[in-house]
Amino acid sequence: MKSGTHLIQELLVAAGYGIYGQSRITDGIRPRFDRAAQARIVETVFDPVTVEKLSGADPATFSEAADEAWRALGWAWQTKFGMPLENRYGREVLDTDLIRETVQRTAAMDFAETPAGVAWILSEVELPRIDGRFLREWFTTGRPHMLFTYRDPRDVVLSMVNFLSGLTRQGYGTFSQFAVFHEILAAKPTLDERLTYALSDPAFPGFAEFQNSQWLLHHPRVCRATFEELIGERGGGSADRQLAAVTRILEFLDVDADPRLIADQLFNDSAFTFYKGRIGAWREVFTARHEALFNERFGHILTDYGYA
Repeated sequence: MKSGTHLIQELLVAAGYGIYGQSRITDGIRPRFDRAAQARIVETVFDPVTVEKLSGADPATFSEAADEAWRALGWAWQTKFGMPLENRYGREVLDTDLIRETVQRTAAMDFAETPAGVAWILSEVELPRIDGRFLREWFTTGRPHMLFTYRDPRDVVLSMVNFLSGLTRQGYGTFSQFAVFHEILAAKPTLDERLTYALSDPAFPGFAEFQNSQWLLHHPRVCRATFEELIGERGGGSADRQLAAVTRILEFLDVDADPRLIADQLFNDSAFTFYKGRIGAWREVFTARHEALFNERFGHILTDYGYA
């Protein structure tokens, strides 16, 4: 989280993907399925009797049922990926007959059977929580392609503090735990105090993800790209580094597209979580105490990720 999700999202949309997962899904980036793809989703999720009834339904009714099936399929796969859904949304969101049945029906389903043309964005991928069948499929076939994006952890904590303080134009999101941290930060009158708190609370979002993502950082089949590479000149980066990163990602995904045209679209200051989108902003606000707090608890992260 806060490592430039909007950058990789803009890249993937420009490359022709629809987006699903831990991101604000608007109509412009939502996956679009033709009738054949909708039929496969319906057959995956619903029981045979329901599928038979829908086969004769009018287009509007069928499309509505396909949308419902896609939502259930998405929740089921987020469960297989080990996302902490109950904490973020509440048990009642998942505690429906359709989602429970979909989880059961997809237990022996390969990820390759999910709809094509969809990029799944996950804000954390903790290896021990991922369904073992998916992992076997991945290391056996090399699919799906995995991209891992990250950012200077000091900029991440500053960005997370600004986000949870409600400084982004669309607020701090819908994850339930975010409301807790928002009220804590709102009660602290200065950025100095907010940063001190964030660097002192082990539960503050962001740091665990760096430690849990070490396997993505080192695995040879994962394509890695940093915020600092992708942000480009408008965020204090380099046009050459941005173009090189976009080219590397497109080649990794086997996408035939002009990397220059895509690179020009990445910096989107209307993105949901966008605030300033600059490299090294932490240097302007961290005090000596903040640096000491960070280095004491998370200095090894800087070394591990190449920011020391």
